[in-house]
Amino acid sequence: MVKFFRTIRKKLAAENKIPAYFRYAIGEIILVVIGILIALQINNWNQKRIENNVLWGYLNNISVNIQNDLDQASDLNFVLDQLANNTPRFWRLRSKPHFTLTDYKNTQDHINTLFGLQTFEPNTSGFETLKTTGYMGKLQNTDMETLLFFYYDLAKQIKDQRENDKAFLTDILMENNKTDWGFSYEEMYLAERDSTVFMEIKDKYQKMINAPTYDAAVVNHSFNYFLPSKLELNFIGKSIMSLIETQQLQASRQTMRSVMLYKTDFTDVGKEAVVMNGIVPKSIAVFTNSNNGFDQLKFEGNEDYLEFTIQPDLQWAAGMFVVDSLGRNLRASKDFRDFKKISVELKGDKGGEKLQLALKDKFDPDDGTESRADITLSTKWQTYTFDLRKNFPTANLKNLHQLAGFVVQDLKGMTFYVRNIQFLKD
Repeated sequence: MVKFFRTIRKKLAAENKIPAYFRYAIGEIILVVIGILIALQINNWNQKRIENNVLWGYLNNISVNIQNDLDQASDLNFVLDQLANNTPRFWRLRSKPHFTLTDYKNTQDHINTLFGLQTFEPNTSGFETLKTTGYMGKLQNTDMETLLFFYYDLAKQIKDQRENDKAFLTDILMENNKTDWGFSYEEMYLAERDSTVFMEIKDKYQKMINAPTYDAAVVNHSFNYFLPSKLELNFIGKSIMSLIETQQLQASRQTMRSVMLYKTDFTDVGKEAVVMNGIVPKSIAVFTNSNNGFDQLKFEGNEDYLEFTIQPDLQWAAGMFVVDSLGRNLRASKDFRDFKKISVELKGDKGGEKLQLALKDKFDPDDGTESRADITLSTKWQTYTFDLRKNFPTANLKNLHQLAGFVVQDLKGMTFYVRNIQFLKD
């Protein structure tokens, strides 16, 4: 090709066609420049493609790390739920005048679970690698960047909190071991299998589990303070994983709005919100229970709603939103006398599901005698509004503890969804 152009130039020069020669030379230069630019463009495009593949490779590693974190958080939440729901039984059993071997096994199971609690160890290897390679700069000013920093900041907070709790329990155990209770760990182990050993240590063992040191440990885990953090970690983590799966760097407005709601503590800005678009404020704790234990009712957080799935063949099951005590008060409460109504936005999985809305003050017994309002669900979101004083006369609004509780007495089981719960002044 070069030889061909050279031949044309020589011919034009030989024929003394200077203007044509220059026009041709300029054209040839332009063609060469265009060729170089095209080559550079192709090279740049190829380089960007390579860098893009590397970036998503790093992000895919982060996605795997996050999934492992969420699995770990789910396991931890299950154990903390178990401890919280079994605490009343522990209080009851430890003071029984006729303490049996079965009681011993149940209290020991609670104590072993309590002091065997694991810490939370998020896998940050993928994120740290991304930061050290310089590829983090390619995420600048994107939702992906925001979500990643939110996620790993929260993961560190959870890790620090769990380590503090572990240290707290270790200190209590060391303090307890300073006292000679009159039996050894070996005898405690044998007592579960040998009734004779159990009878020998029974009274001494009951004295130990009634000691103030055990009170502090059990009280601190008589509620599942971890659940709000678990829901937030789950939501942000799944949002990141979804973006990575679709290779998107920008999330939906709804996703980012929900993330910002998780970052808000509604304790100071207004106590009327119990659930906002599926987000539970940090000042609210969620509990589940049934006649067969807490694990018969599955509670999950989704993008903009909460899901409760109740197993069949239960006499009753309940999902409860209570004022979070943060370990200071087992039945913390708030004053809701300024409010007139409560509205709940719900829907059922199949439609026709029947449940009851219940409110309790801090002094109401947990025996099902509280006032309740009946609700029948449809498959579409519906808002149900109730008068606080007419529908819930047993709940003293000055000391409201359970801000909303959904009670189900359906032997068939069901799934229902909660999007908003709000107290209204008008």
